[in-house]
Amino acid sequence: MRLATYRTWWQLAATCLLSTLAACSVVEQRPIPAKTTQTLAKTTQNAEREAGVGEPAPPSTTNPLTPWQRLRQRFALPGCDYSDAVIAEARRYTRQPKHFSNNWRDAMPLLLLVLERIERHDLPGEFALLPYVESHYRQLPARSNGAAGMWQLMGRTAVDHGLRVGRDHDERLDALAATDVAIELIERYDREFGDWRAADLAFNAGEFRVKRALAGRQASDLSAEDLAHMKLSATTHQHLVRLIALACIIKEPQRFGVTLPDVDPAAELKEVALPVAIDLRLAAALAELPLTDLFRFNPTWIGQPSQSGPAIRLLLPTANVDRFNEALAYIPGSSLGAWHVQRMESPTSLDELATVLNTDPSVLALANRLERGSSLLPGQTLLLPGVQTSFKTGENIGETHTIKTGDTLSAIAHRYGVSLKNLLHWNTLTNKSILRTGSTLRIQAPSP
Repeated sequence: MRLATYRTWWQLAATCLLSTLAACSVVEQRPIPAKTTQTLAKTTQNAEREAGVGEPAPPSTTNPLTPWQRLRQRFALPGCDYSDAVIAEARRYTRQPKHFSNNWRDAMPLLLLVLERIERHDLPGEFALLPYVESHYRQLPARSNGAAGMWQLMGRTAVDHGLRVGRDHDERLDALAATDVAIELIERYDREFGDWRAADLAFNAGEFRVKRALAGRQASDLSAEDLAHMKLSATTHQHLVRLIALACIIKEPQRFGVTLPDVDPAAELKEVALPVAIDLRLAAALAELPLTDLFRFNPTWIGQPSQSGPAIRLLLPTANVDRFNEALAYIPGSSLGAWHVQRMESPTSLDELATVLNTDPSVLALANRLERGSSLLPGQTLLLPGVQTSFKTGENIGETHTIKTGDTLSAIAHRYGVSLKNLLHWNTLTNKSILRTGSTLRIQAPSP
């Protein structure tokens, strides 16, 4: 806490005692640019009243704030009147209001994740909008040596901050890891320049370019016009304009004819720790979540366990966490890593296939969202443990067959494409042997 040199702690205490019943606190205020006529953002309540947003903040003792209210009350950069370019950019963003709203609906799970960390680090709310400026909150893979992820981090920057960047595993696509790096950068640029606008410019252009463009001047002393004339690329200047424009829209949505989407609490993401790496296809099945959705939140995963594999965690929608954990409890850790999809070539049952694969039938049932004892048809695809195998149902599906009620020796031989003579020979049987339900038959010749 910084205090003016002419004020002693005793003076401050006296001031507090003489104030009204409001609690006494001293808040450090970022200096307003001397030549900027636009003041810093007003309080959320006043700004919304002036804008006619019609979304009054609910009492804190009863209803929680919406994400949009949480953002507004943290806005610290100059607002809609910062420059004509801000309004022009805001209108460009909202040229298709429904499309703009849908983009934010899709981004909401990741926005909530970023907003929580922005609040934890006490940063301005505008920086929760930065991934939208960068990527519309999409986890974009790198092209060649370019930027990647929703924060669009460069490879060297990511590696310098401890992230792994490789062809098969790029932690810039890890929402949690990349957000931590981005926040660390923003905080560092703020310490360097003492101005949130300059921190944003540095995020896009790098701190050394911004320092060189400032040429010894204090960023907080520069007006919007002065800052816009700094020797930086048009892309970098546009980056700041877009960030302020997005905050302008969210602060005054009615002004731009947009409706900000509501939040589905079940869509919030929760981090789930895992004992070992898990195949994403298996994780999607256990969570009862489409694979495309799971991959959208966990795009760094290669789905196979290895020494250079991904971190042992998943981001799952809150609504899917309990069912995932319940199903996971039934699967041994040794069976989580490598799974593959295989097409059935002939009729069989889930229990028989489990016997062939030496797998618990309940595990196969969970992985394929089937009931125990389900019949499997030719052409049906299943998620199976282990790497791709060479067997085909209808030929030599495996080494054993479990006898079911109604089975006959000739039918079993026909089913597996072996001769009755060999089947009898391998199992030391005759045509008159009695088959007992639950017992097993060898389907292939014994290994030498």
